[in-house]
Formats: sequence, C-alpha cells, structure tokens
Amino acid sequence: MLNMYAEFGRLLYCIMGLTDVIADNLRKPGSGLTGWIISKLLKKKNSDVITHAVGACGIEPDHHVLEVGFGPGIGMAAVADIIKTGSGKVYGVDFSQSMVEEATNRLSEEIKRGKAEVQFSDVASLPFQDGSMHRILHTNCYYFWPDMNAATKELYRVLKPGGLMITTFVYERLVTAEARGFLPPGVWKPERYIDGLNQAGFQNVERKSELGRDEKTHFDVIYAYKNNDQI
Repeated sequence: MLNMYAEFGRLLYCIMGLTDVIADNLRKPGSGLTGWIISKLLKKKNSDVITHAVGACGIEPDHHVLEVGFGPGIGMAAVADIIKTGSGKVYGVDFSQSMVEEATNRLSEEIKRGKAEVQFSDVASLPFQDGSMHRILHTNCYYFWPDMNAATKELYRVLKPGGLMITTFVYERLVTAEARGFLPPGVWKPERYIDGLNQAGFQNVERKSELGRDEKTHFDVIYAYKNNDQI
C-alpha cells in the first residue's frame, strides 16, 4: 500500500511539473521540444482568434499597425496582406526569441520590402515613437503582462490620437486553461484588463461578443480608443 501511494505521489509530481512547463511556454514559447509543440498548437488553436482580431481592427492600406505578442506571426502576415498596396507597415514585438525567429522567417519577404518589422521587446517598454500606430492588436497575452498599468500606458503612448486597439479571446478557452493549471487563478479576467485600459486613459472601452466566420465560435472583443483630443 505504501508503495502504491509513493508511485501515485511521483506521478502527481510529474503531472504538476509538466503543467508548469506548459504554462511557462504558453507565456513565453522556448526553443526546446515543448516550445516547438506550443508553437504548433498556437498556430492551430489561435489562428481563428487572430484572424478575427485583424478583421475587427478595420485596417486600411496606409495604416501603421502594431501586434503585441505575435507568436508565430500569423496576425502580422494577415496585416501585411492588407497593407501591401498602400504605404502602411506592420510592426511586431514579442519577448520570446524563438517566436521572433519564427515570425522573421515567415515575414522574410515583407521585411525585405520594408513592409514589416519584427522586434524582440517587452510591452512595457515599446521601441516606437509617441502616436506612431493607427492600430494595435494583441490576442491571448494581456494576462501574461507582469505590470498591467505599465503595459497599457505604453500602448496608449504609441497609439495615434483617433487610433484603435483590439484584443480578442474565447472566454471558454481561458476558463479551461485556468482549470487545467495553465493560467494562474483570476489573472485572465477581462475586468482586470479593462480597468488597466481605463486607468491608462483609453476612451470608449467596450467589450463585445461577436460570432466568428464559422458561425459557431463566439469571440470576446475588447475595443479601446484614443480620442483625437488626447495626446
């Protein structure tokens, strides 16, 4: 009986350890096997979320667009396709070096043409001038920001007056991620993020439920604006 409990304890320890590894790689995908697997899962499971976010932004060919936490670069590639006929440019920041390398490879031609720029950077210290972005988007990353107020203030700073920032997620997926131990309790709650937006000065912050192209998936979309009279 004691041996059985010992084996169960070792099994539980392994499971908990694996959960921590997955959680770490969801936050910041690494270059190892787990990071590679997470990258593949992000492409498969998050592509619909990212596509919806890009569509919700209302991007025009002359817009300068920033994606925060771009992962494999799916969103940046979609934006690059929209702006290819105009003077616009897509920028991306991520603090995972492996994701920076993957997105750089994905967007190699756009980077050569000066239509895309990929940087290793943190959301709380963005390498862009004040009021330089027409649109900002991010998906599945605000709950990983260690300092919500610092992050939202930086995003507000680089957004142009009259600009729009979008985040998109599937509520049920976040509930499941928390239940499985992949997210700390409560950090993903939209109310926490919305409070950060309001404190940073964003206006007309609104959370909407929108139906996806498959007419089955419901996305939560949070819209946040920087008014023209705010600098």
